[in-house]
Amino acid sequence: MNPIQTFVVGIAPDHVPALVAAILLPVVVLLARRLRVPVIPGGTSEPPTVRAGTDPVRLWVAWLMGISAAVHLALPLGHFDGVLLAVLFVGSGAAYAWLALRAWEGRTYRLWSALLIIATLIAYLVVTGRGDEEPDQVGIATALVELAALGLCLVPVRAAQRPKLFKRFAGSSATIFVTFVVGAAVWIGSVAAHSATATDTTTDHEHAHDHAARAQAGVIMRPQADAHPTAEQEAAAQALADATKASLARYARLDDALAAGYVLPANRTDTDVHVENPAYKKDGVVLDPQRPETLVYVIDGGRATLLGAMFEMEWAGVPGPQPGGPITRWHAHNICLGALPPGFGIVDPFGGCPGLSLALTSPEMMHVWIVDNPNGPFAEGLNGAWERAYNAEHGLPFS
Repeated sequence: MNPIQTFVVGIAPDHVPALVAAILLPVVVLLARRLRVPVIPGGTSEPPTVRAGTDPVRLWVAWLMGISAAVHLALPLGHFDGVLLAVLFVGSGAAYAWLALRAWEGRTYRLWSALLIIATLIAYLVVTGRGDEEPDQVGIATALVELAALGLCLVPVRAAQRPKLFKRFAGSSATIFVTFVVGAAVWIGSVAAHSATATDTTTDHEHAHDHAARAQAGVIMRPQADAHPTAEQEAAAQALADATKASLARYARLDDALAAGYVLPANRTDTDVHVENPAYKKDGVVLDPQRPETLVYVIDGGRATLLGAMFEMEWAGVPGPQPGGPITRWHAHNICLGALPPGFGIVDPFGGCPGLSLALTSPEMMHVWIVDNPNGPFAEGLNGAWERAYNAEHGLPFS
């Protein structure tokens, strides 16, 4: 999945109008400049100093603040959760627009812009932290835009005559600190949202907020056109679960799986230990309970319990079959591959990879659990504490 597809997958449906507004901002600015009546500088109490056209910092701030203004003004179109919230969105959007205009026209803007950005970011973290809204790509992109504008407002321009070393150091440190806090909160919120979605397998679960379980947490859940399975799909999903459970009975002992060609990973003691069969991964067979590409065990205290199978497509970008409709959902992982340790990792809080690393997307995969767990046979993940307790009671020794 390319970066554009990843970005689109992670967009909350109610944030689409805000994204469209940000994309149309250059057109709006062009029309406004053509229709605007020239202003006589002498007729104002605060004459312009340096216009954005001759100052790249002002130009960047004006555009960044303008993008945030467009997003906030358009949010109520798809995100109407009450009159008060709509008023706050419109008010913050108007404030961003006013400060963008001040930066463009060469007037003072730094202090009020910094205060507005910090207040907006705090509000965003409070809303996402309480679970009222999950981080999505539009929200994260807007936060990045605002963080960039904040850095330009806090760090004064370096001048040979007045280097302002302390102010530049303080401004840079504050920008880094705020970026770290926002990034950590977004990443934690995204992973928490993914965990909540992954363990909710009821057939009437509403998938309108599945974006939170996708790109931001390094996990891509394929969007579903309909979250409600038909009777035929429910029967097909149950048939797949039953067939997988029957087939995997021969691998109840870890030693039997290893003898059949499955290979333990480097980390051999943990919950969710994925034991792969190299031959099955490249045999071209898809979703066959007799030939699962990976078995999942919990291995702890000298005992191992077979939890289920993980079916995997051979090639990235090829969608897996869904006999059970939205019940049998596949997912992929965004992976960062770097030359420096640790080598593999998931995307950063803002959906990208660190420098000197390559962004990759894994083939789609789907778990089918054969143990009687609280979340059902098609949950994306199981609770680690539950797995250890289950293994302590049902685990089998291995050599």
